[in-house]
Amino acid sequence: MKFISIIALSFITINLYAQERFFTLTDRWMTSSALEYDAYYTVIGTGFTPNYNNKILITKISKTGDYIDSWDIYVNNAIVSEVKSQQSLSCYHQEKVMGITVINESESLIKARRLYLNNDLTVVTDSSWQYTPPLGEEAIMYITHREQANKIVHGLNYHNGIKVRSSLLCTDTLGNTLWERTFSCDNNCWMEPRHIFRAHDGGYIFTNTEQRRLNGDVSVDDHDVATIIKTDSVGVPKWRIHPGGLGEPYTSDHIVLQPTDDGNYLCAWADNLWRTSNFPHYNINPDATIWFAKIDPEGNKIWEKNIQEEIDRWDVDGGYYAMEQMIRLPDSNFVIIAGDKIFKINQDAEIIWARRNNPLGLEFSYEQIFYYAMKGVNHTSDGGFVITGEFVAEAGTVYPEYTQKGFVLKLDEYGCYEENCQENDPVSVSTPQLSIKAMNIYPNPAQESLILSYNIGQQADNISLMVTDVAGRVVHDQTLTSIIDEVQIDTQHWAEGVYLCRLMVDGAVGGVRRVMIVR
Repeated sequence: MKFISIIALSFITINLYAQERFFTLTDRWMTSSALEYDAYYTVIGTGFTPNYNNKILITKISKTGDYIDSWDIYVNNAIVSEVKSQQSLSCYHQEKVMGITVINESESLIKARRLYLNNDLTVVTDSSWQYTPPLGEEAIMYITHREQANKIVHGLNYHNGIKVRSSLLCTDTLGNTLWERTFSCDNNCWMEPRHIFRAHDGGYIFTNTEQRRLNGDVSVDDHDVATIIKTDSVGVPKWRIHPGGLGEPYTSDHIVLQPTDDGNYLCAWADNLWRTSNFPHYNINPDATIWFAKIDPEGNKIWEKNIQEEIDRWDVDGGYYAMEQMIRLPDSNFVIIAGDKIFKINQDAEIIWARRNNPLGLEFSYEQIFYYAMKGVNHTSDGGFVITGEFVAEAGTVYPEYTQKGFVLKLDEYGCYEENCQENDPVSVSTPQLSIKAMNIYPNPAQESLILSYNIGQQADNISLMVTDVAGRVVHDQTLTSIIDEVQIDTQHWAEGVYLCRLMVDGAVGGVRRVMIVR
């Protein structure tokens, strides 16, 4: 929990252009995720109420960033409730499930809980499930991932009196445990979950931070190490790697990862900071940068590189890169948020565009210290991005009191907060695009089959259709022989969910369409 000076809700809005861009400060101290609806965004955050007990706050804002409404989510028998990350919330059709951490009124112990909410997040329909760790009493919820109608996977940790273990837990919707696996590191080491992804083979990729206490003092985070754990479909570990190495003297505490189309995994981390003593301060690494690695299905590193030269070229350098979120886009590229920076990269970790955001236009100085910490990013229906996070300003010349607020930042498709910022970009690397006459998929949603109708409008030597799930696994790959056609695709064996259909023409992307499979 954090101390915060409560200040009035405020916002700055840009709404003069075709694609909206805005920056909105929200009440409380952090926003973690946002949902897009037809006419508004609903934002999930955490922070102190007037009696200084943490509560989950829901804020509704318009598509132009204007405040509409806000409300707290109250949990039975809890005096404190908190949501940790963007992956704490999982959506399955009209159903929403949220993993939270609470302090129960009767026990005064930290507990991992789960909430079911209605579609607009105004009503908690069930909050009865609570995690009971195999060892120890306290547990913190970090990740909730619902991928099937009757399966929910959680990433959490718990303290067993000696060390903090990490746990991957799968339950049904009633809370019955289907399987559970626990992971730990050395005695003076804590595990903190980061992300869960489905692996290409149906297993899981589970990322963690190992907080290693090099001096044996459990009150100090001496050294943080980014960790990837690969499991099978029931959580049995297959391998564990530290892509950045053990990293001394600098840390690699945050790590992000996504499956790639070639059956491998692209991960990114940063060699950031190192806490060196029992005093709560950091020694800054002057050479901090972002590293990427391509990992094969067996956990072997295919290649590794840092992108400092590209960072310099895009003028987005910063001494601290907190890698919080990496999402896949419909064009098969990725977006990463890190501190106050956002990067769009291709699957070879080449920058397509990069931005460093300062939407309030503040000038950093020792008389006014401030920072933006991005926590979550989502791709929006207009092609842009909505980002959630935390803004902090020390008492100084602009903010007379210590200020800690959540924020929502809306950027356009180029990651721009200011209009046409992409016009000043250096030459970038991007996936070849091709303009075609038409590409349609119906029915959508589909059940047993779907039809692709397309018209390329020009001669082509090689035409193909590839369909992947949101984790990047290929479920359908077909060579097409005509520049105009209708193709029927059997979908009865596909799992329920969202799929991306790509029409490839002579090596270029002709079109990408999303289709929903329902049962």
